[in-house]
Parts: sequence; structure tokens; C-alpha cells
Amino acid sequence: MSATDIPSADPNAASWPRRLAVALRLDRLKLSLQVSLVAILLSTVAVTGLAVHLPWSYVSSENVSDMATQLNSDIVTDISKEVDNLFRSTEEAQQTLYDILASGVVDADDVEQLDRLCFSFLKSNKTFSWVSYGRPNGDFFGAQRHDDVNYRVVKSIWDPKAKHATRSEDYYVFDGERYNLTRTKVKFNDYNAADREWFTAAAAQPGHIWTDVYVFATSGNPGLNTAIAYRRGETLTGVISVAIELERISQHLKDLPIARNGTAFIIDRGGQLIAFKDPSEVVQASQNGGEPHRRRLSESWQPLLRVADAAVTRNQLNLATIKHTRQVMFDGGDGAGRYFVTLAPIAGRDWLVGTVIPENDFLTKINANWHRLLLAVLAAMLLVGTAAILLARHLFIAPLGQIIRQTHEVERFNLSAVHQVPTQIREIHDLSSAIHQMSTGLESFRKFLPADLVRSLLSQGIMAVPGGEQRTLSILFMDLAGFTTATERLGPRVVPMLGDYLGAMSDAIQTQRGTVDKYIGDAIMAFWGAPAYNENHAADACRAALRCLELMQALRVRWKEQKRPEFHARIGINSGRVIVGNIGAADRLNYTVVGDPVNLASRLEGMSKNYGTELIISQTTYELAKYDIVARRLDVVTVKGRDEPVKIYELLAMADESGETPGYEWVRVFEQALDHYQAKEWADARRGFEQVIVLRGEDPPSRIFLQRLADRTSIEAELPLLTQNKRAG
Repeated sequence: MSATDIPSADPNAASWPRRLAVALRLDRLKLSLQVSLVAILLSTVAVTGLAVHLPWSYVSSENVSDMATQLNSDIVTDISKEVDNLFRSTEEAQQTLYDILASGVVDADDVEQLDRLCFSFLKSNKTFSWVSYGRPNGDFFGAQRHDDVNYRVVKSIWDPKAKHATRSEDYYVFDGERYNLTRTKVKFNDYNAADREWFTAAAAQPGHIWTDVYVFATSGNPGLNTAIAYRRGETLTGVISVAIELERISQHLKDLPIARNGTAFIIDRGGQLIAFKDPSEVVQASQNGGEPHRRRLSESWQPLLRVADAAVTRNQLNLATIKHTRQVMFDGGDGAGRYFVTLAPIAGRDWLVGTVIPENDFLTKINANWHRLLLAVLAAMLLVGTAAILLARHLFIAPLGQIIRQTHEVERFNLSAVHQVPTQIREIHDLSSAIHQMSTGLESFRKFLPADLVRSLLSQGIMAVPGGEQRTLSILFMDLAGFTTATERLGPRVVPMLGDYLGAMSDAIQTQRGTVDKYIGDAIMAFWGAPAYNENHAADACRAALRCLELMQALRVRWKEQKRPEFHARIGINSGRVIVGNIGAADRLNYTVVGDPVNLASRLEGMSKNYGTELIISQTTYELAKYDIVARRLDVVTVKGRDEPVKIYELLAMADESGETPGYEWVRVFEQALDHYQAKEWADARRGFEQVIVLRGEDPPSRIFLQRLADRTSIEAELPLLTQNKRAG
């Protein structure tokens, strides 16, 4: 029976039991729930238990084991094929690359041809992370895929005398149609291709070699390399290497139909995870600042993986010696039920496929027998059940129905709807009191944490512990210009204004699926993409920021009517890879984000005053949301703490569904003027910025650039006079 089916607690619904209770003064008596239930349910349990349980147990014990064995066999075969296809396709692509070099179509001595060849193979194989070529003299050429958008092409020339390499890196961004070169970086390092494990291993033997699984430094995902030596005659010319990430296998495990609640995983003979449906479970961040490493099966906190580790330990299975499929039955204890745990080797690889499937998942296939037997005892249950229902309707169902509905209100954070439920059952009364007290505490607790986080903790029933994970998020910083000075002047009168401002901004952020991290005086820090995953985090952050500016305009009107100061907001948004999670001590946690992208977002907010703007976003945010927003390229700036300049954009509006941007034709004129300015074409730049002011009206960034041009002209005009005076002196 669902919560909506539970009858109302209206006293008229069971008038005679209530009148009887009052006459016998039972309304003051709090009965034990256990005593009440035993009397009502004992006869029902006895009849149904004997009639249903015995045949059901016999049928299930005969069939469950056979079904588990067949399902596990199918899963092992499927995963083995997927692994074999991945490795075979990688080797075939590598062999094709080898054949191209061997045929002379591409000259292995031509640096530019090598780079284009590696980049071409990388673009056409989405499972590849690196395609590279190393020479015996230490030179290295290759292309790397950071993600589906960002790529890097590397040329590294080893200098044996200087004992270092000159490394040139070209960075590309894929816009959906073409690969655009965004920047080039040249640096020196000690990377000698001939000293690398994949090079020496391939040079020492014929054919394809594979490295052990390791965690890629750039992506933080597990993967491995295959390499093959390229020779001209007996002379080693170079080594071709292809690196692949194992995320494809993890995704395949996620898509497998493994009963209802089962899971599959892949480990090596040492017990380290190679693939799992949740890729973040495979790699564990170092607790001491070292490199991340693959998590051992025994180190996992995922419930089913812990079951697998316990089964291996309990049955003393030696992972290193398993040659055939091993299936064991493991009792999880504490009422968790039994599990089928299977380990099987993967042909051609020193890996093991593991599955964990609850026994109860198979019992659902036998429920048809249970239903047929249930019909046989329905007549007996009807007599006993009718009497039990009449009494339980008043004592249990109605008050428990109210409590259930109130717990749903707690889950939805509608805490004002929770109240004490009247009942004669002591346990139900105590339960209702506990829920009411809990709702009161949660009403205060929710004010200190993001609502999504609190809701997640309650719904999942988990304990918050220190820890975090890497995610790509969008971070927003917002501040009020001149608020600190006004605070000193207004004193306590600023508190209601601050409350209006923080409340309105927080509602706008949360409406667009954002998480308010913290308030720092009048400053607000928020982020998108956690705790709940959000693929459109950048666009949602931009939408929330524009809504905040709309609300600020309404607040300024209200403050003006109240003869209060009219503050203006400055907002900065950046997107990037950060660590998000519970940061702090074991007894005091803060769900927040840390990382360099956070610092850049804060600095972008501060830059707004330099350009007379209200909302600046980074290039990364722009690239992620550019099809959903209207923005103009504002400048290229050097940010403290960063070696390379950063492109910044002013967010103007959200694009409509058609992709048209009526009213923003002047943006193109401004960006053309900016290009002239950066190319030092001063006259064209001046005309462009002046045209923007004509088209748009007053435009602070255009005024600022015009002032820069005027200052430069003034300095150039003074230089001849200064030179003349110097000569005269």
C-alpha cells in the first residue's frame, strides 16, 4: 500500500474503537507495538509461512545457481570480447601507422610529416589518448587528446650536449568543424624518448608490446601504451607508440545488463582495479601529495566491491593462480543476503573479470511460482486478514500513514508540514516525536549547507566524511562595488540591505542549479556541476549571472526609493578542473571547491572595474557555453600567478533558440577594433571603437580603449620634445 492509499486519520473512520478506548481509559495507555502486532499477525504468518515458503525455497534453490552460472558465463564472454576488440583495434591502427612509414608515403625523417601523421591518427581514433613517435637520439613527436575539444601536438628535440630537450607544443581547439590553433608554447625539459619504458621495451623485441596499466598524468585516468619498433633493415629508426585510456571498458561495464543490482569489474593479478562502471572508483588520489594511483579492490568503499574483496579473503582465493572461472557463494552478513561472486581470467591478458550479483536478483524470476502458491492460501488469509485490518486500521495504518507522509515532506525539505501525530501506540508516538524534533533541527541545519548536498545526504543515508573528487565545474564570484566603504558609513543599517541582496542572488543561483559555496561579507562564491552532475554547468552559470544583474537593477530601484545607496555588482565566471568535496577536519567539514580555476574566477570579478563592465567570463567558460550566450571578446590579460595570457569576454545576454542575436551587431565592430588595437593599427582601432559608441551609445570598454589610444598619442607627441631638450642640455 502506497502513502497515498493510506486512509485518513479522521476519528469518524473508526468511531467504535475510539469510543471503546475512551470508555476503558485506553486513550492514556501507550501499547507496545510488538505486543499488538504479534496478536494480529501470528496466525497469518503461520499459515502463509508453511504454505508459501516451503515450495518456494525448494524451487529457488534448484534454479538460482544454474541461472547465476549462465549469466556470469555470458558476462565474462562479453567483457573478454570487448577487451580483445579494444586491444586488437589499437594494434591494427598502430600497424597501419607502421605500414605508412615503411611504404615511404610519409618520411620518418620529416618532422612536419610526422606531426601531421600522428595528429591525423589521433583525430580518427577517439579511444586514443596519445599517438607518438620516438627516435633513438631522444627526439619525440606526438599528438595528445585532452578531451573531445582540446588537443596538443608536441615536437621535442633532444640535445645530447646540453642534456635537455627543446619542446614545442601547439594547442588546438576543435569547434565542431575544424581544429583551430590557439597557442604555441616552447620550453625545455629532460624528456628523452629513448629512455622511456615503452621505447626500450619495443626496441628490445619484435612485434607489438604493451606496458602495464598506469594512471595518466594529464587526465588522471587509467590507461596503458602499446609500442612497436620501426626499422630500416637492421637499423632501429624509431618506435611508434599509442596510448589508450580504459574509460571505454568502464563504460561498457556500466552498460551491461547485470541483473538488477549486480556489478562487474576488472582487476589485475595484484588486486588493483582496472575498470569499473564508475571510473572515479578506479583511481585514488594520494593522501600525501604524491601521484594518484589505482585503487586496490581491498581499498574500495563501493559496497559490491567490498563484498567481492570479502569473498576473495574469506575463500582464500589466490588471484595470481586463477586459470579458470571461480564462482563462490558469499553471505554478506547482517541481513544483507547472499551474493554470487565470480572471477574469471581474460584470454590474452593478465587480467581477471569479476562479477557480484545478489542472490535476491534471481529470485524475481521465480516469483511466478510464489504467486501461484499465494492463491492457494488466499482464502485462509482472508479470514485472518479481515480481522487484523479492522484493528490495525485504527491503531497502525492511519497514524503510520501520516508519519510516512511527513517523512516525505522531510525529504522534500517542507519542514513546516511536520507535526506530532496523535496515537495510542507508544512506539509510533516516540517515532512521531523523533521525526518532529529532527525536522526542527534540520530547519536550522539546512541554513549552513547547500540544500542539494543536505538532500543528497538524507536520501542516501550516508555519513559525510572528508574527501573530494576532480570535476570540471563553473565557478562564480560576485561582489558589490564600494560596499565596504558604505558599511563604515551606514553601520548596522546595512544589514537589511545585505539580507535583501544575498537572498535575491542566492535564489537566482539555486534556481539555475547552482550551489552557493559561501558568503564573504558582501561577496558570494558559487559553483555549478556539483554535488549533482550538470553537463550544462557553464551555460547555467551564465544564465544565473545575468539573472543576478536583473535582480540587482530591481534592488537599486527599491534602495533608491528608501534613500539608500545604490550598489552595482561585479561578477567573474571561470570553468575548469577542480577538486570538489568535503574539505576540512573529520569533525568540521565544508563542501567546497579548490584549485587554480577558483582563483581565476575571483580575479575576473576584480577585473570588471578596469573595463567598466559588470560580468566577465573566461575563455574556458566561453568555449563551453558559446552556443548558448552572447558575449564579446574583451581583451587578452596577464593574470597574477599564470605564465600565459588569458582571453576574457564580457557576457551580454543569453542567445535565443534560433541562435540569432538581434541588437548585438555592434559586437562584431568592437572585436574588429580590438583586433586592430592588438595589431597596433592605431587609426583603424580608434575608428572602430568610436563606431561602437555610435552604434550602441555609451560603451565603457570602448571609452577605455580610446583613452589608452589617446594616452599613447600624447606620449608619442612628447617624445621628440624630450629628445630635443635632452640634446640641448
